[in-house]
Amino acid sequence: MAAVGITGSGVAFPQRAFALDADGMESKMLFGDAGAGAAAIPKPSGNGNYHSCRGGAILAIPGTSVVVAVAGGRPNGVADASGNFNLLMRRSTDSGLTWSTATGLAGATLYSWGNETLVHDRTTGRLYCFMLRRQPGELHDKDPKVYIATSDDNGATWTDPVVRNDLNRRSDDGTPTNDFIGPGNGIQRADGTLVIPARGRLIIKEPGGDWVGERLPNGLANLPYGEGTVAERSDGQLILNYRALNHEIKEGDYPHTRRVAIGNPGNWQQFGEEYWRAQIIDPGCHGAQISHTVNGAHFLIHLNSASQTLDNRYAMTLRASADNGETWATYRKPLSVDPLAHEGNQAGNLREGGYSALTSTGSGIILALVEARRVLTDNPTQDELNYESPCAVVLRRFVPSWIIPA
Repeated sequence: MAAVGITGSGVAFPQRAFALDADGMESKMLFGDAGAGAAAIPKPSGNGNYHSCRGGAILAIPGTSVVVAVAGGRPNGVADASGNFNLLMRRSTDSGLTWSTATGLAGATLYSWGNETLVHDRTTGRLYCFMLRRQPGELHDKDPKVYIATSDDNGATWTDPVVRNDLNRRSDDGTPTNDFIGPGNGIQRADGTLVIPARGRLIIKEPGGDWVGERLPNGLANLPYGEGTVAERSDGQLILNYRALNHEIKEGDYPHTRRVAIGNPGNWQQFGEEYWRAQIIDPGCHGAQISHTVNGAHFLIHLNSASQTLDNRYAMTLRASADNGETWATYRKPLSVDPLAHEGNQAGNLREGGYSALTSTGSGIILALVEARRVLTDNPTQDELNYESPCAVVLRRFVPSWIIPA
């Protein structure tokens, strides 16, 4: 796939700039499903629109007004096994007010591309997009490979994705095994080290060095955690926040809560006697976490579905912690307080919930990507939403006071 060049001038949808609501929150569709009208994204073949868009990564480039958003385009279905997924990108040059048209970042092969994860190196100016290339169809969880695309002009143009077999996940006996990177964002630590969360490991690049894998402890069922987030606390320690394993919450007597560890490579402290942070409940789905400064005070911001019902992805809740993730109860607000337009139980409505991503702009605005399912029938069941409904990715833009009172 050739390198792609886009600018922030080719605005398609939304057609107008954001104007924050009176309560400080605004929402727009960014990566539409096939039923999204003007927001639907055409397939590269020209034969119709993408059925669904899922996942998502979003990153505001420090020191600029550029924001890059990436999501997975699923041309023929919403299911993981439907195959032939492409990575789509949109770019903003005004801190998320207006956006370019969607452009391909990885695709045009028989493989599926996903687990998009962005990180920016403020020292070199290089932007990285990590991704996994998976086999199509029912083989999607067999031997995924790590690829990296890079941009040296804040996402205006990109290299072709380059395979990094040395970073692939392998089991203890050295055989390839299923993997998850991100999806969402990596971070750059205060010392310049880049960190990408991945299944059972972190992928780390120290200043002047190359990317290497750093193994993490296994989880409660002696299995590695996947689909996680990482942030740096004000005390210099990392805080890892992973989804609960299906094996743990379906087959074991374990809490439906986020799995959290604090520390640094080689020295991890798990909360209490186990590996979770009980204040953040979790139905077994992806979540997002970033560091954010409000009036000089350090906060951690977290977004996931606050439900203990297995696979209920539709209780999206923002939380903030003022003490490096030790407590989360004070600042908490469901996104349903400011619902998407037409959100509800009637056919054609959108139901928000699922995978998410967060980023903090230089102006103090926070941007979030959140999946939203198109309701196909009145009063659908949870399984109908999860496995049959087309999926879009919406953008939320809000001021910190929406969750943290001034």
